[in-house]
Amino acid sequence: MTTSERQALEAYSRGDLTALELRRRLHGASYGDVLRLLSEEDLPLPRAPVAGREAQIERARAWMFPKHVP
Repeated sequence: MTTSERQALEAYSRGDLTALELRRRLHGASYGDVLRLLSEEDLPLPRAPVAGREAQIERARAWMFPKHVP
């Protein structure tokens, strides 16, 4: 893996780079390739910021996991 590819993975993991841009920088890597590379580099998946989106996230959780709604 090149330095620029590692930097792109790090930027994606921080949420500074979109999945589409990362895949382009990795020469058309599949989503599976991205998961493998993140794992190999011990980098976490990016997380969407929560601030300001709490209501949307709560609605999504209720829709996806209706049995777990308090």
